[in-house]
Order: sequence, then C-alpha cells, then structure tokens
Amino acid sequence: MTPVEHNKYIALGFAAFAAIFGFTFLLLMLVSVGVFVALGISFASETGDANQAGVGILGGVFSLIFYLVLGTILVLPTALASRKMWKGRRHARIWGVIAAILVAPLMPLGTMLAIYGCWFFFSAEGRQFYSSVDSS
Repeated sequence: MTPVEHNKYIALGFAAFAAIFGFTFLLLMLVSVGVFVALGISFASETGDANQAGVGILGGVFSLIFYLVLGTILVLPTALASRKMWKGRRHARIWGVIAAILVAPLMPLGTMLAIYGCWFFFSAEGRQFYSSVDSS
C-alpha cells in the first residue's frame, strides 16, 4: 500500500471514532441533564419548596459542563486529526499521534487503530509522507 492509502484509512478510522465519541457524549449529556432536572422538579414538588428545584438544575449544569469538557478532550483532537490527515496537512502527524493515544485504550478496534497509526506515523514512509505535504 502507498502512504496515501495508509493516511486515508487512518483518517477514516479517526473520523469514525470521533463520530462515535461525539454521539455517545451527546446522548449521555441529554439523558443526564434530563434526569437531574426531573429529580429537581420531583424533589421540589414533594417538599413543596420551589427552591429545591435548583439542586436538580445545578446537577444538570454540572453534567453539561462535564460532558462538554470530556468531549473537548476526546472528540476534538480525534476529529482534528482526521480532518488534517484527510486534507494532507503537515501537522496531521502530530494530531494523529495524539488521536492514536486517545483511542488506544478502547479494546479491540481502538487499540488496533492506534497500533496501525503509530506504526505509520513513526515509520520512515510516514515521516517522509508528512514532510513532503503542503505546509498550510
């Protein structure tokens, strides 16, 4: 296989993981916010104190912030690596190594993609490919 094909396959793999991460975190965020708000509303109606709904809203806000931070840490680098590799940018190799580290713990597909990506990024063929692409 040529370096262009290796680059394309790894970029598609990172894009798939970014999409899976993104949709999973979006779903978990919506469910968590819904549960916290529902708990706050039911707690306020049981006690008769409307101020108790703030606990549920506060839990919803914290879960929203948690999933946004988690998405920024896991989805953004993987998506950036995929896009930069697909476009053939010079810094795609750096982002690719970061994305490979992030998907490595996800057995078995993430680990296989990380090993394949690191093999390509650190091989002579991969170094030459990324040193010869556009610097934009």
